[in-house]
Amino acid sequence: MAAVPHSAPIAPSDDELGLASWEPGDLAGVVLPAWDDFLALAAELDLDGPSRLKGWRARDVCVHLGSWPGSRSFLRMRDEAERDEAAADWTEHRAPTFDQDAHNDAVLEARGRAPREDVLAALHESRAEVAAFLGSDEASVLGGRPVRSVLGPLPLSTLVGAGAYELAVHALDLAPAGARAPSATLLSAGVAALVDTTGALAARCEISAGAACLSPEGGWAFAAVPGAWTTLELPSMPQGWAAVEGRAADLLDASAGRRAVPPMLARRDLRLHHVTGLLALAPIVEAVPGLPGGTALSAAIRNVRGLSRLLRRLPGVPG
Repeated sequence: MAAVPHSAPIAPSDDELGLASWEPGDLAGVVLPAWDDFLALAAELDLDGPSRLKGWRARDVCVHLGSWPGSRSFLRMRDEAERDEAAADWTEHRAPTFDQDAHNDAVLEARGRAPREDVLAALHESRAEVAAFLGSDEASVLGGRPVRSVLGPLPLSTLVGAGAYELAVHALDLAPAGARAPSATLLSAGVAALVDTTGALAARCEISAGAACLSPEGGWAFAAVPGAWTTLELPSMPQGWAAVEGRAADLLDASAGRRAVPPMLARRDLRLHHVTGLLALAPIVEAVPGLPGGTALSAAIRNVRGLSRLLRRLPGVPG
């Protein structure tokens, strides 16, 4: 993984797609350990215990993340990439999205009463599908092709990476059911996915901007230009960069809407650096399907109060 020079700007090549342009084995080195940590955490859970998601038990969270016969999320995306139907829509802001809420409802209706061993097996199957893809030649061929997501078309490997964000946020969601604190590995992978997907949205919205998230568990940054972006691991706070700093769990909670941002800023749980650069990302709110939009939200972002909404609703994470 490359590191951002402390003061030098970075710019993506014309065809770079963030984590989707990494070697598949390098991407696997971020995503698969996140899966392993989540699986270890899930194995200890009281599946009938509560979660932070209203109306969802721990079982519901895990069922939602599993791969089930007749409802295999990764294979649906892989098949779309193979057909290459979304390529023409990559930069279309109104391009078709995937109805994640309807998908979640259907899976929970069909599998919400599954026994513990089946739920854990479905989670292992999800991990196995991702591992098989990243270990195959298909990852290099199909990984850069756009497929539908709740945020509109994004490259397949971007969404594979975004799975680490789901896992990290849901690991925090499962604390009321007895889940142990997520590892630094899982939290850092979640932040990497958050940053990478934000870079993808900026590139799709033809925004030239860069931003970073820095936490004790690991720092990540993106630099985007119209149609391309680069995602890099950070050794430390880059001078002059727009950045959000805080514990990884706080960054993830804020981005997913689990906690309100203004009190976190007031308590300095989150610290903003070079806010003008962060506000350059505001057009994403208006342009990206699946994000709360409108004049009021744009005004909120200009006042920094809407920062969490700018980055929330990454693929598959219920609000």
